[in-house]
Parts: sequence; structure tokens; C-alpha cells
Amino acid sequence: MAMTSEIPSDIVLLTSPQLFGMMFNWGLWGVLSVQVYIYYLFFKDSIRVRILVYSLYLLECIQIGLSSADIFYWFAKGWGQLSYLADPHFAPIDMPMVAGVIAMVVQLYFTWRIWILGSCLPLCIVIALVSIGQGIAGFVSGIQALQRGDLTKLSSLVTPKIWLAGAALSDTLIAISMCFFLYRARKHSRVPRTKYILRRIIALTIETNSLTASIAILTLILFVRFSNNTLYLCPPYALGKLYTNTLLVIFNNRIRLPKNSSDDDSAGLKVVASVHTPPRTSNHSSSDAPPRQGDQVVVTVLRESDAPSEVDVEAQSNSGTVTAASNIHPAVRRQTPPSADDVSERISMEILKPEGIAF
Repeated sequence: MAMTSEIPSDIVLLTSPQLFGMMFNWGLWGVLSVQVYIYYLFFKDSIRVRILVYSLYLLECIQIGLSSADIFYWFAKGWGQLSYLADPHFAPIDMPMVAGVIAMVVQLYFTWRIWILGSCLPLCIVIALVSIGQGIAGFVSGIQALQRGDLTKLSSLVTPKIWLAGAALSDTLIAISMCFFLYRARKHSRVPRTKYILRRIIALTIETNSLTASIAILTLILFVRFSNNTLYLCPPYALGKLYTNTLLVIFNNRIRLPKNSSDDDSAGLKVVASVHTPPRTSNHSSSDAPPRQGDQVVVTVLRESDAPSEVDVEAQSNSGTVTAASNIHPAVRRQTPPSADDVSERISMEILKPEGIAF
């Protein structure tokens, strides 16, 4: 193999971005694998939601394989030959194409959640169009990069800028919309535990969507400002997996681990609903009296599928805590008319399930 005798002074800017980007890529893939395994263990959502999760994970596995082939091509097969560092190889496929598709799918899912929470059709249409537009722009960017054949001569392309700007705009719109509707539901809620859950979800929404938007904006700045090197390649390696991890974090946020090892091994929570009991009067003795006004009833659904679900009902009062368990089929629960408190809490708790709560 002929070795290049003259090494440019900015060789670090041509090699380190891919190397560090791949490290982040592998690390986030490991985190994602754990997230998917936890989801597999604890949740039995509808077939559509499971197809969504496992399809995204499959895309991420393809992406990690292609990006690993890139690293081997640049630093092993092309060792000592600078021309290999500028060759895109599979990078246009595993970054703008795959990452753009993953971002589009996740953003469209959150758009659907915004529709469930707020039923604001114009807003959902705008977010969906921006998401689809950035996904198409990412796919076209990959095709153009393959045709250009040089990673250091892509700054004149417009479609990568549309892809990154569209991803950042969509993430920002999703974060603002979700926080608005969740805050509105929290404001109207009368249950302290529901308010706590919604406050936690609001914080999680801001953190995750602001992170993905920041990565997209950072990549856009590097792409425009440093066009003669490959600094812009580092952040996009992590972009797709940040989107998928964001989705899995939202799904797995429904889990509450058991207090001790003797608890039921099916500790994953599908729904946690808290309602106040209405005032009651009784002539029974104090030991048999029902919970007084202001007491809380916490209903915890451990599993929900086509089979009967396990339900734990825990009544907390000043006299102590009473716990009961029963098997209630979902169809039976739906036949029972919901109380006024149940209806008022429905929009507050829908975000805890990928497809909402059906009474």
C-alpha cells in the first residue's frame, strides 16, 4: 500500500470527528438496547406500538453496522491514505438517510400524542409537515452526498441544511406543544399525585426534545461554519439514537420498581391513576368505616393485555392503609361508567400510555 508522505496540519479535524462520533454512537446504542430490553420485559402494549419500538431498534442496528463499516474503511482499510478520509463510503446512508427517517417516525408519533392531548388539528398538521419535510430532505441529502463523493465538499448543498433546520424546528414545536397541553391538564387536575406525574413528564419532555433540537442546531452550525473539514460528522452519529432513546424513555417512564425483592415480579406499571373518594356517611364502627373525605385511592394496573389484568387497590387514610387485589378483565372495567373524577383525570393520564386510556 502506498503511504501518503505529506500529512496536512489539520489532520485531527479530518479524523477525530468520525472517531468521537462513533464512540457516542456505540454508547447510545448500548443504552438503547437496555431500554428496549426493559420495555420487552415490562410492557405488553398494542401490536402497533410494539412494531414501532422494534422497527426503530432494527433501524438503529442497521445504522450501527453501517457506521462501523465506515470506521473500518477510514481507519483500517484506508490507513495512511488521506483520500479514504474524504470518501463518504456508507456515511450518507447511515446518517442523513437513516437518522432522518428515524427522526421523522418519532416526531410523527409525538405529533399524534399532541393530537390526543389537545385535538388541535392545525398545529398537528404543521408539525407533521415539518417532520415529513425534514425526513425527505435527509434522504435527498444522502443521495446528493453519495453523488458528490467528497465529505469536505458538501457545504454548497441546501438539502442538509433543510434537514437539520427542519429537525430542530419540529423538536421545538413538539416540546412547546406537549408542555402547553400537559401544563393545562396539570392546572385543571385536582389530584396531587397526578400533578406530580405530569410535572415529571413536562420536565422529561423539555429535556429530551431540547437535547435533540440542540444537536440538530449544533450540526447545522458546524456544517455551515466549518465546510473544509468533517467536524459536522460527529453530532449526527448520535442524533438518530437520541430520538429513539427519547421515545423509549417516555415509554419506560411508566415503570415503578418493587420496594423489595418479595414483591410481584411483574412490577412494571402500565397506568397509575389517583382519584379522591367522594364524601360518605356510615353507621359502622370506626374500624370498618370507609375512607373519609380527602382520603386517596390509588389504582395501579400492573399488566394490561387481552388476558385478565391484575389490579391492586390501595386505600390510604388516617387510620392506616388497606390493600386488596383482584383480577378484572378490561372489558368488565369498560362496562362500568366512569366517575366524574375519572373523566376529569383522563386527559392528564393519557400520556402515560402509548395509545391512551380506554374506559
